[in-house]
Amino acid sequence: MPIGIVVVVAILASAKQCEADGAMSMLDRALRATEQVRDYTATVTVRVDSPNLQIPRRTARVYFKRPDMVHVESEGLVFIPRDALMMGNLSTHVEEYATASFIGDGTLGGRPVRSIKLTPREDRPGAGRVLVWIDSERFLLLRSEIWRGGRRQLTVNFEHERIDGRYWMPGRIVAEMAAGAMMRRDEGGRIELVFSNYRINTDLPDSIFERDH
Repeated sequence: MPIGIVVVVAILASAKQCEADGAMSMLDRALRATEQVRDYTATVTVRVDSPNLQIPRRTARVYFKRPDMVHVESEGLVFIPRDALMMGNLSTHVEEYATASFIGDGTLGGRPVRSIKLTPREDRPGAGRVLVWIDSERFLLLRSEIWRGGRRQLTVNFEHERIDGRYWMPGRIVAEMAAGAMMRRDEGGRIELVFSNYRINTDLPDSIFERDH
């Protein structure tokens, strides 16, 4: 192989590695932006809009404790995506989809963002990918999309508010699911969650979550 071609290939490989390192660095900063929240409780108002699910508007009390414990208390049936209670569950996505690359820059909800694609280490037929949009100043997760087999299965949008003058927490989350994402024959739908009455870092006991394991 001519020397010039070897040099070009080496430069391109180096640039690609730098891009991947930069994307992972931004994801690490996004994880650190919420790591100070050890646990929380909140009131969540849930609205489900789906042809297959006739669920009235509900209010629930939700509990979260790191690393991945969640508990929901409601007087009736309530449908809440688990990732929503885990502030997007970005850490799990990073672990499962270990290759990261930048897609582009833009704005989302008036905030500057960088979009990142997470893909598996091994490219397998039907393998999925996750796209995330990170606030480039606050390093908060503003949107995530989960893709399977070339189809977008789930889109989640996050709006944040500052609690106690210290913690950026989800104030509103909207999840849109493709047909078949919730149940085999469902037609998809939309779930809106509105959070209020946060209590953060109150050292929740594990006993709250034992009934859910």
